[in-house]
Amino acid sequence: MKTILNEQYLISPFYVFFLIYSNIIGVGIMDFQRDITKDAGYDAWISIILSGVSIHILVWMIYRIVGITNNDIIHVHQFCFGKWIGGLFNIFVIFYFLVLALIVFLVYIEVVQVWLFPLMKTWQISFILLVLIYYIVSGGFRVITGVCFWGTIIPFVILFPLNFFALEFANLNHLLPFFNHSVKEIVLSSKAMVFQYLGFETLFMFYPFIKNPERSQKWAHFGLLLCVFLYLIVALITFVYFSEGQLPNTIWPTLVHMKVAKFPLIERVEFIVVSIWLLLVLPNISVKIWAACRGMKKLVNVKQRISLLIVLVLFFFLANVLRESRQMEPLKEIYSNIAFYFMYLYIPFLFLFIHIKHSITKQERKHLE
Repeated sequence: MKTILNEQYLISPFYVFFLIYSNIIGVGIMDFQRDITKDAGYDAWISIILSGVSIHILVWMIYRIVGITNNDIIHVHQFCFGKWIGGLFNIFVIFYFLVLALIVFLVYIEVVQVWLFPLMKTWQISFILLVLIYYIVSGGFRVITGVCFWGTIIPFVILFPLNFFALEFANLNHLLPFFNHSVKEIVLSSKAMVFQYLGFETLFMFYPFIKNPERSQKWAHFGLLLCVFLYLIVALITFVYFSEGQLPNTIWPTLVHMKVAKFPLIERVEFIVVSIWLLLVLPNISVKIWAACRGMKKLVNVKQRISLLIVLVLFFFLANVLRESRQMEPLKEIYSNIAFYFMYLYIPFLFLFIHIKHSITKQERKHLE
């Protein structure tokens, strides 16, 4: 059954392009090159394409899943598994979005502390960011969508061209020889790359907020295609700039090769880069927190503003605890494994299950008639 929403809360299908892009491109693009080259070396560009194709298939599945009930995943779980078992799955989904938002939040704080304000305390940075996030999320989904729009346009126009300055020092021989890694190594690299595409799953939650949602699927795929293109270009520039021996010792390769850009009156380009990156990070975190709070509202009927405040206080506490105890890397590793199985096992399972359930329900209704 479709959730009836006032038209003033809905967005045009075109904006799904920006929602998908903003939910995928975040802090991961700063250092993904190191992760994907551990197994496949500089053949890892193949992994970017393969994992991108697999995500396109998953997006198609999500549209089929939520399209059957014309509702979000909270309702889908209740439709498929009933109130109690479906409720357990919904609790998992809420935590899934929250932990992903927390990881992006923590990584950006780390970048700010390393590159901009090394003497600034974690609580100070986290408090400023959380105030901005509260302002965005409390404004409602249309406000979040607007931030996603500008968070796509402005950083792309300003930051993307900075990558090409590194080509002045490019060595194309770094890419040779091609295809000198096994299929197993490419698959392992693709698995590492999958973590960089996380965030498209928020489509499960904002689907009911799209006008004529069936028309938005092409825009979701276009947004994902731009993400794949961006990852591929950035990776290739990194590969020709760094040797395979240098890259593992470089923590944020994208930021490092952007520093090559030189402009009059601007001595530290990375200050500009990290600052503008905030326009990417804010919508990335905001959509995921909104999705979790929306899920709480539907699951336990708590007002979204109350759940939002609870979440932000929790983020403030966890940011300081996890940053001080150096537990961020183990959290990322555990979460990436859970997310991998959620995407490649659970989404296909749910895709098959809801189609079977829908067919059985239709037959039962015909018998009753």
